[in-house]
Amino acid sequence: MRGGRIMYCYNGKLLEVDLSREKLEEKALSEEDLDLFIGGSGLAAKILFDLVDPSVDPLSPENVLVFMTGPLTGTLVPTSSRFTVAAKSPLTKGWGEAHAGGFWGVELKRAGFDGIIVRGEAKDPVYLYINNGEAEIRDASKIWDLDTYEADQAIKSELKDERIRCGIIGPAGANMVNFACIAFDVRPDGPRVAGRCGMGAVMGSKKLKAIAVKGSGSLQVANLRILREYVKRTLPSIMSYPTTQIYSVYGTSGEVDTLYEYGDVPIKNFSQGTWDEIEKLSGRVVNQLLVKAKKACFNCPIGCWRYVEFEEGSKTYKGRLLEYEILTSLGSLLLISDPKEVAKLNEKCNRLGLDAISAGVTIAWLIESYEKGFIGKGDVQDLEPKWGDPEFVDKVLDLIARREGIGDLLARGVKEASKKFRESEDFAMHSKGTEIPMHDPRAFKGMGLQYATSNRGADHLYGLVLRIEQGERITDLGIHERVNRSDYEGKGRIVAIMEDWHEVIESLGTCKFLMITPGHLTSMYAVAMGKRIQIKELHKKGTRIFTLKRIFNLACGLDKKADTLPNRLLKEPLKDGGAAGQIVELEQMLQEYYQYRNWNVDGYPTKECLEDLGLTKILEESKYPAYKQLLSKI
Repeated sequence: MRGGRIMYCYNGKLLEVDLSREKLEEKALSEEDLDLFIGGSGLAAKILFDLVDPSVDPLSPENVLVFMTGPLTGTLVPTSSRFTVAAKSPLTKGWGEAHAGGFWGVELKRAGFDGIIVRGEAKDPVYLYINNGEAEIRDASKIWDLDTYEADQAIKSELKDERIRCGIIGPAGANMVNFACIAFDVRPDGPRVAGRCGMGAVMGSKKLKAIAVKGSGSLQVANLRILREYVKRTLPSIMSYPTTQIYSVYGTSGEVDTLYEYGDVPIKNFSQGTWDEIEKLSGRVVNQLLVKAKKACFNCPIGCWRYVEFEEGSKTYKGRLLEYEILTSLGSLLLISDPKEVAKLNEKCNRLGLDAISAGVTIAWLIESYEKGFIGKGDVQDLEPKWGDPEFVDKVLDLIARREGIGDLLARGVKEASKKFRESEDFAMHSKGTEIPMHDPRAFKGMGLQYATSNRGADHLYGLVLRIEQGERITDLGIHERVNRSDYEGKGRIVAIMEDWHEVIESLGTCKFLMITPGHLTSMYAVAMGKRIQIKELHKKGTRIFTLKRIFNLACGLDKKADTLPNRLLKEPLKDGGAAGQIVELEQMLQEYYQYRNWNVDGYPTKECLEDLGLTKILEESKYPAYKQLLSKI
């Protein structure tokens, strides 16, 4: 409620936690910021812009960690479980964010808060407990060294409530591994993970082990009856979409076979186009062999989540499905073909609190560097790095989480690790320091541009341009043409359009796997919020959000030189497979991309761009000198 007026879809307040001063304070949501930046990822960007000096060390107390839901999080809109975790990233040294679904974000809203702002650093390990509008800081010294599964159970036992939802870091976060993640809703069927950009490391730097949440409140939408009818009418078209059907039957692992035919599946650190063992990692095989039950995040009709359970010796393995990204990052990328071994490595990552994508890419770099003689026996002690060896990978994951031996180097991420062995930088697979996800952009060239320009570093989800390159058209956004995946002309425009729309999706709090037209999603947002808004206006908000994150990066020193890819993708075509002979013509696509966005040739937004998006005044009023300096360059 604001000034006697109902704030639909929101509680209207944030919880600000200053760990250095052990102070908890409620903050009102800014309606002006909500109007400009929607919520979720967009509002997190505005908060960090206001509170974080671009020059701060990401692991210092001066960095700020933000947990933010969107306006649709927890509503009737399908897949409305999503929330954002954001901070300056220890991986990119610029903008960082990660996302998760499940139930934690919804629980936070039901507990009375739309988001949490964490500042400072606790003197000793703590966790935060939020219960229906009340919050307290509690001692976590006894659980600091526990893995995510153990800590989750310990907190629930201490609070005597199994229904509490927790977001937890593992040993990797406690030791500030640069690609540590945060695990949410750990039990009973495996965690939902906010994986990218090292948000777990930032949480660990603040000595914050967990955020435990319980809520029983409800949210009010502007017109529940109309929203319910709208959802009911659109649900058949959502569920009839081919990709939705694949996800519903097999989960995201169902795409392994198709994407392999395109040459999109990365094999042996992106160096091979084919692999005889790929069939063992197909969605059909994995589901038949390992999956015991189908699960879904809050209010999701798709249910791409799978519960895995199998016995090996005297031990029973239980947890989350092997997603496409896991089957490839801990499977094909490392030439490990046994899905049970991949499942065990995945569980190890989840328990330790490691981003599995970054872990797989970094270990693949280590193996190739050792194989080529760039890294010697003395660098790896008694280890023997080799492809297809799950026992080796298991040992290295432990070393990374504990930052011991070679693990201390790898814990910095592949960009920083490769600087020590300069000959290996060509195949250190990252962009802006974030390890490249499991889609080879030589198969879908627009994805290469998306990786290079994404604000949080290499990112497959902020745009999903490969969908357009597979034949989709989104006429609501002006994408009417069929696009050839091997062409590079026209990709700059399409990537920019898709990036901005995905900013909208992450800011609303819905899932990118919800195959729904922008028109339908805009209408649901309008009905829920009780406002009139057109697709064009909502899309422009996405452009504003994307550009503000770009400005943050520029102020952190990430300019055009950071909009690049490893030489392996730019200069080394694959010899076989569905992408044989292809490279990423990045420079040509970048020129078109900058021009479409109304940026100058150096990748800076022009004065006209900032004025059109309403960002000029925001920069001028910033208290941080870096933004004044940036304005002087435009």
